[in-house]
Amino acid sequence: MSEAALHPNVVALRSPPDAPSQTAPRRPRRFNVEGFAAVLVMLAAWQFASTIFPPFLFPSLGTVATTTIDVLRDPVAFGTIILTYARIILWLAIGFVAATAIGIWAARYPSVDRALIPLIQIKQGVPGICWAIFAIIWFEGMETRIAFVVVISTLPSLFFQARDAFRAIAPELWDMVRALRPSRWAMATRLILPAMQPAMFTGLRINLGTAARVTLTAELLAGISGIGHHLRTAQEQFRMDTVLAWTIMIIIFVIVSDFILARLE
Repeated sequence: MSEAALHPNVVALRSPPDAPSQTAPRRPRRFNVEGFAAVLVMLAAWQFASTIFPPFLFPSLGTVATTTIDVLRDPVAFGTIILTYARIILWLAIGFVAATAIGIWAARYPSVDRALIPLIQIKQGVPGICWAIFAIIWFEGMETRIAFVVVISTLPSLFFQARDAFRAIAPELWDMVRALRPSRWAMATRLILPAMQPAMFTGLRINLGTAARVTLTAELLAGISGIGHHLRTAQEQFRMDTVLAWTIMIIIFVIVSDFILARLE
């Protein structure tokens, strides 16, 4: 007689039914109908306002579209767009590296963490516009001013993301990797950075908009180049259509960059 006939319960325990796969295929994202409808309502409201108010307050969507195309076709204006994009990416990347290193340092040494927390809290209490004014007073070069404002504005959030991500690495993972006697480089590339990657990508996505805003603020207040400088010029001329055209350039950058980071994450 077979084992299944003598001990059916034991066999049932030994041979569980097929479990569903742990790595189910990712469902395709559904088109955001609600969000698309909200954007259409906003555009319709703007177009309606353009029929009531003068053009220097609410230009029509057609005028804004024409001005935006003119900006993209102008080689000088296109170079300005690339310049601002490069500033945002460069100084955000430097702030990311610096905040990650400081966050890991604070996570490894509690005394360092206790010393840094009050400074981070003081920094968070200072508005971004104040840091831009400080940069104008302290530094002469335009790039130095933008670098300072972007790094100091994004550092607290990235610092907390890095510190908490490092602390969240499970002790079992530390023990397992240390048993292999890895070098410091192998420890960093095989355990620390992969474990911290999701949180750090989230921090980058959160601070992308912050970096764009403070870069434009620095260009607006004291710049002689970049999108912020052109925004100030358009404001002085009461050209709302031009202001919106340059604003659209930043919106496109933030949306595309966030999409890329989401894919990499």
